[in-house]
Amino acid sequence: MSDAAASGVLTAADVLEFLADRARASAGDPSLPVRGAAGLTPGQVGCLSFAKHVHEAGLNAIDSTESTVLLVPAEVVDRVSSVGRFVIAVDQPRREFARVVDRFFTTRPAAGVHPTAVIDPQARIGDGTSVGPGAYIADDVIIGVGCIIGANAVILSGTRIGDRTSIGPSTTIGYTGFGYVREDDGQPLLIPHSGGVVIGSDVEIGANTCIDRGTLDDTVIDDHAKIDNLVHIAHNCHIGNGAFVIATAILCGGVRIGERAWVAPNVSIREQLTVGADAIIGLASTVVKNVPDGATVVGSPAREISR
Repeated sequence: MSDAAASGVLTAADVLEFLADRARASAGDPSLPVRGAAGLTPGQVGCLSFAKHVHEAGLNAIDSTESTVLLVPAEVVDRVSSVGRFVIAVDQPRREFARVVDRFFTTRPAAGVHPTAVIDPQARIGDGTSVGPGAYIADDVIIGVGCIIGANAVILSGTRIGDRTSIGPSTTIGYTGFGYVREDDGQPLLIPHSGGVVIGSDVEIGANTCIDRGTLDDTVIDDHAKIDNLVHIAHNCHIGNGAFVIATAILCGGVRIGERAWVAPNVSIREQLTVGADAIIGLASTVVKNVPDGATVVGSPAREISR
């Protein structure tokens, strides 16, 4: 980084250096200071913004923004004024904006355990992990390095969490799932759950989400999966690497979600089904049969459509 960055003053040149070969071109004054990030409209002086559209409305928004440093699509860089600003052309402005904000403008919780958290002596917590106020971590829990456990989160016995994974506030991991049989007289009998929950590394789980422990085998969340707020993942589900499961989705017992699949808000998936890799489940769909790799399904019941 430049001397300015080392002194605590970030400049447009530092952003350009960070982007490295992902920056296709640039124009303007690279010494301009950057103090934060802002939306393109109306923008803020001294801030970084991005524009992802190349149509006329998008160009008008770029021209009128008050932001100082702009990430724009490579094909429009020559049409954007660099007077009083610094313009950087990239292939995917939104993605590069996220990288810059994560690198320079994101504050993470300090490592350590809040004094109001309750941690069983038998739990193992890796270096650099942050445990927030009111969190509870039971015995037989292993949490890796650099994790974030949010306020009032509950991590129960038999849970294994990899490195750099975050668990949102008031989320419960490892509680008993809803699995019953009936006695001869019709009364329900809970099937004991002796499985656990295995969560990989670089996973993000939002607030007020519930992930049930397995009945016999574990419930599994693979590396890089992203699970939103208010999601319910039942016992023995398996969420693949890099899959997205979004707000208020409900996955019944034994559901398997393939790598990089997208499960939209309000989706319900019945038990023991498989959603293939790179599949898309549309908004509020009800899935009642397996979804092939790469398919897009929508509706209730969900039906495959062409992308």
